[in-house]
Formats: sequence, C-alpha cells, structure tokens
Amino acid sequence: MKRILAISIIVLLLVHHSSSLQASWFKRPQDVLWGIFESIEEEGATEENTERLETFVDAYPSSAVTDEALIRLCELLIEKKRFEKALLYCEKLLSDFPLSPYKDEALYLLGYSNYRMGNIQDASSSLTAVVDSPTSTLTQKVRATIILNNIADVEELLSVPEPSHLVGAILPLKGAYRRFGEKALRGILLAAGVFNQETDSNVEIKVINTVDPEEPLDSSIIAGLADDARLGGIIGPLLSKNAMKVAGLSQENGIPIIALSQKEGLPEIGDYVFRNFLTPRAQAQTIARYAVEVLGKERFAILYPENNYGRILKTEFKQAVEALGATVVGELSYRPGKKDFAEELKTLFAIEVEKHVIGRRHVAKYTPTVEVDALYIPDYYPAIVQIAPYLAFYNIKDIQLLGSNGWNSPKLPQLAGEYVEGAVFVDGFFSGSKRWATEEFVKRFRNTFGYTPGIIEAQAYDASMIMFNAIQSAGMRLFIKDAIKSTVGFEGATGTIHFSPEGEALKELFLLKIEKGRIVEIEDPWAVLKQDTENAEIMENRVDE
Repeated sequence: MKRILAISIIVLLLVHHSSSLQASWFKRPQDVLWGIFESIEEEGATEENTERLETFVDAYPSSAVTDEALIRLCELLIEKKRFEKALLYCEKLLSDFPLSPYKDEALYLLGYSNYRMGNIQDASSSLTAVVDSPTSTLTQKVRATIILNNIADVEELLSVPEPSHLVGAILPLKGAYRRFGEKALRGILLAAGVFNQETDSNVEIKVINTVDPEEPLDSSIIAGLADDARLGGIIGPLLSKNAMKVAGLSQENGIPIIALSQKEGLPEIGDYVFRNFLTPRAQAQTIARYAVEVLGKERFAILYPENNYGRILKTEFKQAVEALGATVVGELSYRPGKKDFAEELKTLFAIEVEKHVIGRRHVAKYTPTVEVDALYIPDYYPAIVQIAPYLAFYNIKDIQLLGSNGWNSPKLPQLAGEYVEGAVFVDGFFSGSKRWATEEFVKRFRNTFGYTPGIIEAQAYDASMIMFNAIQSAGMRLFIKDAIKSTVGFEGATGTIHFSPEGEALKELFLLKIEKGRIVEIEDPWAVLKQDTENAEIMENRVDE
C-alpha cells in the first residue's frame, strides 16, 4: 500500500513538473502579440513585422487576441498598398470573429480595399454597412461616407446624363477566373476615364459577366447588345472557351469586337473581329529573330514542358528559327512540375561522363558533345529556377538562355541568381519600361488602384483606348470597324499598335534581360540591324554615284 502511494506521489510530482516546464516553454498568445506590436511601434510596417503578424494569425487562429492581430495586419497591408491580401484578412476577421469589437473597423478597411481595387459594388456594400452600424464610431462613419460620395460621383460619370455611346465588356467576374476579369475591368475603366473627373469619355461600359467557361454563352446577350443603337463595340472576352462563340456572334450582328484571348483563329472569323493579346506566335518569332539576327546564334536546343503552353511555343519557335536560316539541333520535353532535370540535359546535350578516383573521392567529369549556341525553355519561372543550376553542374557553358513570358517575375533572378544572368526573354508588357506611353499608363493605374498593373490590365486598357478612339472618330457603328482597322501608330501601354489585314494587333514586344540580378528592358534591341541597313544604303548610294 505504501509502495503504491509512493508511486502515485512520484507520478503526481512528474505531472506537476511537466506542466511547469510547459508553462515556461510556451508563451501566451497575448505575450507573443505584445512583442510583435512593440516591434511595429519601434520599426514601423516592415516586411518582417508583417510576416510575423501573418505567422501569429496562422499559429493562433482562435485566441482571444487574434482579432486584434488581424485588424492590425489589415492596416499594415493597406499601408503597403497590398489590397488583395488585406481583403482576405478583413474577411477572415468578419467571418471568424463576428462579435469582435474590431468588426466595424474591418468592414471599413474591407470597403476601402475594394474601392482602391475598383470593386465598386463590393466597396459600396461594406461602407454602407459601416454607416448603418449602431456600434461604429463617428470617425468610421465619416470616413465611409466620404468614400461613398466618391463612388456616387463615379457612378454619376458612368450613367448621368446617358452617354451617347455604349461599349460591352464581356469578362468573368465571378468564380475561379474572377481575379483575371477584375484586372481587365480595371484597365477598361481607366481607359474610360471614370476615375478622372477631367475626362469626359461619353461612353457607358456595360459589363457582361461570364461566370462558367464551360457553359455556352447565351446568344441573346449579344443580340440584346446589338439592339442598342448606342453600341459601338465589345471588349473581350478574356477566356478562350467563350472567345469563338462571342466573336462569331459579333460578326453575325455586325458588332466590332477587340478580343482579349489567344484562341487560335479568332481574327480570321471576319472583318468585325480584332484581337489585342500576346500570342504564342508573336513572342516566339520575336525571341527567335533577336537571337538569330542580333545575337548571331545559329544552333538551338529546345527544352519544353509537355503541356499546351510548352508545345505551342516550342513549335512556333522552331518554325521561326528555321525560317531565319538557323537550326534546331535538338528538342526534348519534360513532365510539368518535375524537379530533377539530370536525364533531360544529359540526353539533350549528349553528355559524356568520365569517372575518376582521386584519393577516396569519386569524381565525374561531364562533357557536352552537341554544339549548341542557345537553349530555349518556354515555361514559367519556377521551372527555370530548377533547370538553370543543372546546366552549370553538367558543364554546359557559353550558351545563351532564351525564354518566354513565363520568365517575367522578379523571383527568377532572386532564386536562380548567377545561373540565369544574361538570359533573354520576351513579354507583351513590362511595368518597368522607359517607353513614355507605358510609364504614363503605369503611373495613372497606380494612382487610381494602388498597385502595379500587369499584362491583363495593360492589354484591356489598350484595346479600350483603341475602341474609344474609333468610336469618337467614326461615330456610327457601321464605320467603327474601319476606324479600328486603320489604327496606325497608336502609342499604347503594350507598345505602338497597328492591325494586320486579318485584325491581329501588331506591336514591338518587350525584350527583357537579366542583368546584375535584375530584370531590365533591352532598349532599342534592333539598333544593330538598323545600323546595318543604314550602312548598306550608304554603300549602295556610293556605288550609284
């Protein structure tokens, strides 16, 4: 009995000791958050402090102070103009902590973020809830009312008095593709001048939401647009699965349309159908021409992912290279998502392996036996980060790396470092460009929406500007398609634009290079060719003389 009692006392002591250890090992959520808030007060909204708050929210999803952490995190993200992320955390606070004393502030920040992103209806809903809430402070009500008044001014610009022209915007604004549709819509609205009270565009934007790309578009929607005598044209659609149907209906109803899709064969549908989008053919031909005619490369290898993106770009690049008189000496595909590229590179470059024993070490020497001037990899930057170090490992040196628009991310030089230094790739838009029209667009967009635009916003903006200019010059719908077709020298965010006879927007794409760990634009990439042409003309004139 005494033994049993003794054992019980020991177990109790151990349990008590274990609890004491736990209490000393782990801080309370309040204490952890206290430390983070101290850092914020001393250092400000640094990236490290923002990340610490995000980590806290993940680690303590339902503590008594998590709602306070969430509201502070929303404020920091808005201060950094990261509105999309701020939306997520505001919504999390409202859904997970419906009785939080920070509920009204979260509603205001949610409305403010939506307003800065151009989501006018969502912004109006949240801000109205702040004004109507019996628990919101007077300051919150005043701030919400000011933005609601701005929204009312915007809506007035769109609808009163009734504009003399109408443009349809067919975009996915719900579902999985919503964020892409919203990006395009912001570009369209910026072009229409709805956030610039000095601009009188005299054009109403009628947004038609395509929710499900698998579901066929109701043909009556296009017919209904056509019945409005004010209709000048259509911008969109964005999704390839709706593109052919919408373009065909537009052609049938005599509606000029500038599509924002890379769907093959779109402009060939008819003379009312135009396209402003970065196509695989355009980017493959541009990078091939630069590599052959400017860099002087003659022998190419292609390593590509076994998906539509990789296959199409591989085919277009190979055709472009061979049309320029150069040679593709090898091509090989790989499974998307692959991490190990040893076998692919050993096969593509026919690498010979010599093994030696030096002391206790086994050493392998790798020698590529296929002569290659440049390697083209049409994939996105995460794959390039994996592939590039293998080139150095297998002693594949002195070759020019060439890429597609999927390379255009600042994360590529950050993660791949020296292995991608000097690489050249192409894209349809570059927010850091020194082209004046691009700079002006980026500046206006940032001032309006609070973030740096990408290619979707830029292409939608240019398509809209071309459409509005055509409407203004032609007036009647009957002549608008001819005005679009005759567009020459339009200085857009994505380049100087004119249209091919088929209706394809033609422009000088952005050739980009990784230089000193940064992505930079190659300014005047065709200068060498221009100089050669000028020299040839001078020599020809001398001969004639």
